Amino acid sequence: MGPGKARFDLPTTKPTSPYAGFADRLQQACDAADIPEGRARSRALATRFGISPEATRQWLHGRTVPEVGRLLELAEELECSLDWLLLGRLPSSGQVREPGGAYKTLSPQERAVVAAMRKLNARRRNALVQLLADS
Repeated sequence: MGPGKARFDLPTTKPTSPYAGFADRLQQACDAADIPEGRARSRALATRFGISPEATRQWLHGRTVPEVGRLLELAEELECSLDWLLLGRLPSSGQVREPGGAYKTLSPQERAVVAAMRKLNARRRNALVQLLADS
C-alpha cells in the first residue's frame, strides 16, 4: 500500500437513521390526518400529546421512537395500525388508515370537545378539565 491510501473504503453516504422508516410512516399518517407540515406539524403533535415540540421533531426526523404507550396513542389518534406505524406492516385490508376509524370510541360530540381542547394552551386545558371535574 502506498502513502495516502486507506486500508479500507469509508462509506461516502451518511448512514440512514435507525428510525427513518418510522419517521416516514409518521409523516404519512400526519398527512392523512391533515396535520400541517414543517414546524407546525411538530407543534401540533406536541400540543395534541402534551409533550415538547423537540420530542416530536426527534420522531419526525427519525432520531427516536416514542415509548409504547405514546405509540398506542399516536396510532389511535392518527387512525392507523400500530403494526404499520412502528414496523411498516400493513393491516390485512392493505390500507394505512383503519376503515371507519376502528379506534374511535368517542361520540362525535366528545371528539369535537377533545379537538377543541387540544387547540388550547396547557393553562386553559387544565382550567377546562377542572371546570368539567367540578360539574
